[in-house]
Amino acid sequence: MNNLLDKKITARILSVLLATMLWLYVITEQNPVVYKDISLPVKLMNVESLAANNITIIDNNGYKVSLKLKGNKNTLDRISNSTISASADLRDQKVKGEFQIPIQISGVPAGVDITSMSAVSIRVKLDNVIAVTMPVEIKITGNPLQGMAAMTPVATPPEVTIKGAESLVNLVKTALVEMDISSSSAEIKKNIAVKILDADGKAVEDVEVNPRSVDIDIPIEYTKIVLLDPDIAVKPATGYIVTGISISPKEIHIAGKKELLDALDTIKTQRIDLTDVKAFIDKEVSLVLPPGVELANKSEVVRLNVNIEKIVETPIEVNNIAVRNLPDDLVAELPQASIQAFVRGPESIVNAWDVNNAFYIDASGLGEGTHEMHVFYDKPSEVEMMGLNPSMISVTLKKRE
Repeated sequence: MNNLLDKKITARILSVLLATMLWLYVITEQNPVVYKDISLPVKLMNVESLAANNITIIDNNGYKVSLKLKGNKNTLDRISNSTISASADLRDQKVKGEFQIPIQISGVPAGVDITSMSAVSIRVKLDNVIAVTMPVEIKITGNPLQGMAAMTPVATPPEVTIKGAESLVNLVKTALVEMDISSSSAEIKKNIAVKILDADGKAVEDVEVNPRSVDIDIPIEYTKIVLLDPDIAVKPATGYIVTGISISPKEIHIAGKKELLDALDTIKTQRIDLTDVKAFIDKEVSLVLPPGVELANKSEVVRLNVNIEKIVETPIEVNNIAVRNLPDDLVAELPQASIQAFVRGPESIVNAWDVNNAFYIDASGLGEGTHEMHVFYDKPSEVEMMGLNPSMISVTLKKRE
């Protein structure tokens, strides 16, 4: 009886074992242990806490981590980016610098193992937040209708505030708006977005601009060409003289309302006083423009030139004296072949004076014989004749053979 009972128990145990082994076999075949690769974006947590410490993230192009998972196929098949997540907590970051922030993985089901990760932390670069105020620059392109010109444009507001990471804000050199006025004949008003540019004219991204756009007003007015009138007083140093004053250009385009332009024929320069000057002056000068009148070309430059020269007093040897108005039947003999002239004047003019074609005697109305005659000369107006030695010479007139 006991042997029979033992056999029944043994049979039952074997049946259970066989059933279990069969179940495990079926499960293993239908739902095997497999591996799965998955890439997750790393979400930054508590980013708002950075603002409390006046810092921000820079070079944030998004962070990712790759995982290799191990588990039953049915379980892994249900895993996706929406069921598990990766994060990095910035709560404890309070100063600028570069930091390694641990990556935390959430939502991994029971029975699934992470066998490897491409990284266990992310490198975060933090920078101080600063704000600067910068004037709005207006770049005008194109030209209005012929005979018209753009007056000084006005931006409202005239400044913008640029805020962001210190390293980025420090790159900003220009807050620019651009406006095309081609073929315009009347005032232009537009709201235009502000471009934030670096020293090379490239856009600086990831900074805040307030306001993002400004109102631009550009009056378009009539033009007129007027003469320039230099207002200058020059006192050269002792021993020097002014030999020329010129202004370039001599005339200029101005712009304004027609009734204002009709009353103008000249524009004066600002008053210029030069004292004790000894050398050439080349000076940029400003203009005295009436209210409501501007230069049609804002970039045009007016220059004043003043030529200053040293005054010299020097003797000059004259080796040729001409005889003018000599009667056709007479010839002249000049026993004295040369004279000496004492002159005073600007050095360059004295040196350039052709003296051997400048001195002469006048034989008008004279007949045969020997005559004492005054020596005459043609000289530059800037040269002063101090004396001649001799001032009279003997001339003998004879009949032409």
